[in-house]
Amino acid sequence: MTLIDEIKSSQKESHEKWFERWYKKANLENNIRISAEKGYTGFRIQVSDQYDSYLRLRLGNKETTSLLKEKLGDGFSIAFREIHGENFLGIKTYKSFIQILW
Repeated sequence: MTLIDEIKSSQKESHEKWFERWYKKANLENNIRISAEKGYTGFRIQVSDQYDSYLRLRLGNKETTSLLKEKLGDGFSIAFREIHGENFLGIKTYKSFIQILW
């Protein structure tokens, strides 16, 4: 196994471990149920608004959306969205989130 293969394998394993811990802590399935009961057809996980830079990095990783698709199963549409804009003062704004639709 080459060094790059070891690094990629280690990164994937690390991300999967982090994802399982985060998924349980975020109580995502219950939050989705609550949103559905309130009549919503989707749920957002804020990425750019996270204070913790490590969490922001992990949530922004495309592997996270792949793992969410795998974990939630069929019937859910999961996508990473980015919104670039300007506020009324002309200052650039940026928002990113993971969008889960059903």
